Amino acid sequence: MVGFIAAGFGALGVRGLREYWRPFTVMASVASLVLLLIVPSGVFVIGLSLDFMAMALVAYSRSNPEPAAVKGGRGILRLTGIVISWAFLFYVALVLALRPWNLRWGTSDAEFAMALPGDQFVPVANYRIDHAVTINAPVDEVWPWLIQIGQDRVGFYSYSKLENAIGARITKVDRIVPQWQDRRVGELVPTVPPNWMSGAFGKDIGARVLQVIPRRALVLDGWGAFVLRPASANTTRLLVRTRGKGVPNLLGLATAPFGLLVFEPSHFVMERRMLLGIKERAERAYLEKTLVAS
Repeated sequence: MVGFIAAGFGALGVRGLREYWRPFTVMASVASLVLLLIVPSGVFVIGLSLDFMAMALVAYSRSNPEPAAVKGGRGILRLTGIVISWAFLFYVALVLALRPWNLRWGTSDAEFAMALPGDQFVPVANYRIDHAVTINAPVDEVWPWLIQIGQDRVGFYSYSKLENAIGARITKVDRIVPQWQDRRVGELVPTVPPNWMSGAFGKDIGARVLQVIPRRALVLDGWGAFVLRPASANTTRLLVRTRGKGVPNLLGLATAPFGLLVFEPSHFVMERRMLLGIKERAERAYLEKTLVAS
C-alpha cells in the first residue's frame, strides 16, 4: 500500500518521489503478488489483474522520458501539496507499522488462541481485533461497570468530549447505577441518540445484544465480545474480541482503505481508553470498599 501510494504521488510530480515512481510501482506490485499467493482470497483475480496492469504501465512509460506528472502550480500551493502528500504517506506507513500491535493490544498468545463467548456468532472471520487489560479487582467488582455501558446509560468510559463533538450526547457517570445492571438479548445498546444526524443513518444506531453471561460476558452484534476472566482471586482480565463477518468481496475491497486508515486507528484509540476507564473505576471502587471493610 505504501509503495503504490508513493508511486502515485511520484507520477503526479511530488518532489522527492517523482524520480522513483517506476521502481516504487514494481516493488509494490511484486509485494502484492507475493501477498496474494501467500494469503489466497476471493479477490485474487482482481488483485492479480491490477498488479499486472501496474507493471504494464511501467513498461509502457519507459518509452517516454518523463512520467505523466501534473505540471504547473507554484509557490505556496505547490509546497502545500508536497507537505500533504508526504504527511499522508508517513501516516499510512505508521498505521501499517503499528497495525499488528493495534490488533492485539494487551492480549497474550494464549488468550489470542483460546475460544471465547461470541466466537460462535462469526464462525468464519474475515479479520479479528483483540484487546485486553488487567484489572486489579475481582470479576464481581468489574462486571457492574461493564454491563451498564451505552449512550443511554453511563456512556463508554472513553473520550466523552470527542464523542460529544459528533453529537453523541454522552453523559459521564462515575458510579454503579442499580437500575442499569441488566441487559437482555435483542436489546439495543445505543452508541448515539435516536435520529442522530437527522436520521441520515437510521433511527437507532448501536449494537444489539447477542448474548449475556452474567459476570462473564457481554456479546454485542457488530462490536464483539466483552469477556471477563479471573486471573486470580483479586485480579481480572477484561478481553474484547471483534470478529469481522464473512470473506473478502468487492464491497469489502472498496471500503478496506477507509477501514484500515480511519476506522481501525480511531476504534483502537477509543476502545483502549474505554478499557482503561473501566479499569480505573473498578480498581478505585474496589480499593475504597477494601479500606472501608478493614
